Amino acid sequence: MAKKFHLEILASDHPFYKGDCEMLVFPGIDGSYGILADHEAMITAVNAGELRFQLDEEWHHAVVSDGFVEITPKKVILLADTIEKPEEIDKNRALEAKMRAEEQLRQKQSLREYYNTKAALNRAMARLKVTSKFDK
Repeated sequence: MAKKFHLEILASDHPFYKGDCEMLVFPGIDGSYGILADHEAMITAVNAGELRFQLDEEWHHAVVSDGFVEITPKKVILLADTIEKPEEIDKNRALEAKMRAEEQLRQKQSLREYYNTKAALNRAMARLKVTSKFDK
């Protein structure tokens, strides 16, 4: 049986998950990070993408937006603006958001608008990527 640690996944407007976890995999700045119990303490950024965590040998999936994670040997806290289960995502709405963001990127924008648009595009792309994995 795998060693467990306490995991808290918090969206800006609600707690997503609190409980034990055997392994956490999340998208980081320079690729995916895998976390097990007794991991070295660190704080790092989370990028928009697929989040997975394992409990009792079963994987749970979610789409996460930008945020950060605090890792200690016995506890991990992941904070992000939005966190959604794949079945909660409206694929058509995500596709529309992607097209809107791509169109806005073609227009002249302030630096702040550019970064907001890039974040919206990243969220839409992450939603589409994860939902395509679970389409049947």
